[in-house]
Amino acid sequence: MFSRGLGDALGLDVEAGVREEFRTAAGHFTAYGHELTISTLGLETDSTVYFFADEAIRKNVLGRRGWLDRVRLAIVDYEQVLYLGPYDSPSQ
Repeated sequence: MFSRGLGDALGLDVEAGVREEFRTAAGHFTAYGHELTISTLGLETDSTVYFFADEAIRKNVLGRRGWLDRVRLAIVDYEQVLYLGPYDSPSQ
């Protein structure tokens, strides 16, 4: 889920995407889905990305499905190191 402003910045017609209604414990909202390629540190993955219909919602949440489930990620805080690789690559 990303803010509508990010969709606009990408040059997308946000409302041309697939309209979905979401309900959470905090309420409900409308978002529009678009098939995009997400690139992170040289890794690319195709995902359905949703943009909030309401311009007042300024949250950006990178989800587990469609991104995090496709990478191997390790953070070593005390060394200030981030390891990131495709999930299908052999372990090192």
